[in-house]
Amino acid sequence: MNITVQEINSVDKEIIVTATREDLNPKFEQALKNIRKKANIPGFRVGMAPMGMIRKRFAEEVEAEEINNYVQEVFRDKIYPEYKPVGEPKITDLKWENDILEVKYQVGVKPEFELVDINSLTVDKLVHDVTEEEVDKEVSHALTRRGEFADSEDPIEENSKITADVLPMDDHGHDTKLEEGQEFDLSEPDNADLRKDLLGKKIGDTVEVKIEHGDHSHSYKMTIKTHKKSTPAELNEEFIKDASRGEATTAEEYRSFLKSRIQEYFDKTSVDFLKEEIADAMVEAHKFDVPESVVDMVINSYLEEYKRRAGGNLPEGFNMDDFRASSFERAQKETKWMFIQDKLGEQYPDVEISPEDVDNYMQEEAAKYGLTVDMIKQFYASSTDQIENLRQTLRSQKLFDKLMNEINVKELDKETFQNRNK
Repeated sequence: MNITVQEINSVDKEIIVTATREDLNPKFEQALKNIRKKANIPGFRVGMAPMGMIRKRFAEEVEAEEINNYVQEVFRDKIYPEYKPVGEPKITDLKWENDILEVKYQVGVKPEFELVDINSLTVDKLVHDVTEEEVDKEVSHALTRRGEFADSEDPIEENSKITADVLPMDDHGHDTKLEEGQEFDLSEPDNADLRKDLLGKKIGDTVEVKIEHGDHSHSYKMTIKTHKKSTPAELNEEFIKDASRGEATTAEEYRSFLKSRIQEYFDKTSVDFLKEEIADAMVEAHKFDVPESVVDMVINSYLEEYKRRAGGNLPEGFNMDDFRASSFERAQKETKWMFIQDKLGEQYPDVEISPEDVDNYMQEEAAKYGLTVDMIKQFYASSTDQIENLRQTLRSQKLFDKLMNEINVKELDKETFQNRNK
């Protein structure tokens, strides 16, 4: 057997393994002997058929199976210990010709790079104090949401409730699986993108809408089936108690209640945006290649999520090459951030998660939802993936806490933050 390595780039390698029939014959012969022991050949007792007959009947099948076993053994025993491949290695070519086996593996290896000085980086942070005008709007929305709704043929308004048949589209505009009779309350903050695209439309209209999710978006065709308009509720004590879950009884207390909830939303959003800013800044600051094998693994995770949203099957006419091409840049960025996080974990060993960290989290979750700690533990114990995902989430949070204390932060008001890239 002979192994040669060709460098595709700093992190991708083509490993070529060649072996002769002489190398493989011991495996072939042992497999044929094992077959002979059990073979029931007419005219011979079990295990007594001539080897020549066994070879003639089973040699081709045995060679194919043993070559497959050999290919896996070489990767497990020779390639993996030497190169520690990451991601999803693949066999790009396999030939068994003229008693010569040639196998080409493409593997990725962990990139080598140095972390930049985190103190040299600057990121933007959204800082916003809720205004009375925003509270006014939320009071109006709350009254509308709890008002009387009636069927209407009028154009859709900001506070309308609708039902629609929704047809998700892939990244290339292909239709997927129709979801009928979906309900939407356009007054909800999460439906801001829908509200923008549907205002003024009427029953029967079909509208293309785009929903933003971080650095990517999803597109849909929506056919409006029903429309309900609202007559706002009255701001009285009964409404206030119900809307605040008993935390307020007067209009002034209710406004204070709403203001605190809106501020909590902005504060959480600010932290989420800051995490994205830090990840983007770290990725931009580090220049290194990432293994194709890991990028492929990430793209495959996108594909599985796409299939799930499409009802479990890819739509007719789905173009895999187009999907991979359109997903490549996003997957490459995510892959780079994964390796940077691993490197940061080496620099900050205290971000590793201890059993105490997990226990503390579960106790907090139990208190938050009014459950027992045992119930929370049983939920996570139901799947090894659940507990591992929890550990990764806690580790990521500890890492961001470290970074947020070291990176330079430039605070921006809401308007400046929203308009900075325009």
